[in-house]
Amino acid sequence: MLSYILVYALAWVAIGLVAPRGATVGPDGNFEDRPLWESFQSYMETGLIFFLFVGIPSIFIIVLTGLSRQAMEPPMFRAMVTGLILLPTVFLLFGDVVEELLIQVAAQVVFATLVMPVPLIPQSGALHQDQKGEQSV
Repeated sequence: MLSYILVYALAWVAIGLVAPRGATVGPDGNFEDRPLWESFQSYMETGLIFFLFVGIPSIFIIVLTGLSRQAMEPPMFRAMVTGLILLPTVFLLFGDVVEELLIQVAAQVVFATLVMPVPLIPQSGALHQDQKGEQSV
């Protein structure tokens, strides 16, 4: 699941770089854009908090689905997991930054369709010896 955590983290780095900076009140009383680093740090903190609501449930769904659907064809399995891990992203609908939702949904889809290993749990009989005594995969 390290690959999921990496994809999740990369998504929040992208969010931190492209999402609006927000505003602060400057010394003269006018609104000013936050500095990039301050805004980026704020989005990284938000990403850590949302890991509790999006990341952990997604990992839980992936593992449970992998345990229960070992004999399913890879394309069907990927499609099912994609739909299921989009469910936790509903929490991002309550935010006011559209980029958070769009990038996180894209990261979930990219993980499920391109990065996730299928099958998640290799079958014990995957390596067997044929009649000549050679191993085949």
